[in-house]
Amino acid sequence: MGVGWWIALLSAVWCVYTGDHLLDARRPPAQGESFRRAFHRRHARALSVAVLCCVALGLAAAWTLAAPIRLFGVSLSLLALAYLASAQGLLFASLPKEPIAGLLYAAGIWGGPILMGPGSATWLILAATLHGLAAVLNLTMLGVFEAEADRIEGHRSLALRFGQSATTRAAWFAAAIGALVSVALAVTSGHSALVWIVLAIQITTPAALLLTRRWSERHERYRLWGDSVFLLGAAPRILS
Repeated sequence: MGVGWWIALLSAVWCVYTGDHLLDARRPPAQGESFRRAFHRRHARALSVAVLCCVALGLAAAWTLAAPIRLFGVSLSLLALAYLASAQGLLFASLPKEPIAGLLYAAGIWGGPILMGPGSATWLILAATLHGLAAVLNLTMLGVFEAEADRIEGHRSLALRFGQSATTRAAWFAAAIGALVSVALAVTSGHSALVWIVLAIQITTPAALLLTRRWSERHERYRLWGDSVFLLGAAPRILS
């Protein structure tokens, strides 16, 4: 993918992430609210200007892309707006946030390559599915650790709906299945084994953080490690 696609992708991810927190910051302050919500409330004006500038940059970069990717981007943007409205309880108020956000994240990253990649898209779709699973598991893990903060701030999560223990067990099971599939593909697919190994690491990291809960809770290590592991996604591209 060209430079314009990367700029548009990074702009979209940051704008959705920051816009979501800015919308949360508009709510009245709550006792025990998270550091992120307080930070976005204090710096709402500067961050709002930054979001508008980033949207303009992303749109300019998207204009350089092929027509199929632009159409896909418009469709995904509408879905992202619907997600933000859902997160604020305006649409689909009963849907948990983790599956929607995780699948939108994976679709945004893999949609362009799937549309424009030469040959069969089967392996790309498999990788996108596993990447989506990793994103959903990461968000689920965050929801388990931050269940009390989500309850205070009025958010929805799988952990609040099904309980932290049941959600944790489900995350362990899903991570085990996803990791087995990733390793099997690394051995049998004939494609770059590093891609599948990275996906296996991304899938198992949330489960490992939940397994070492006392260690992970210190200084919010669960968020640092849970988010940082997605930087490994650049490794196959850098080393190719």
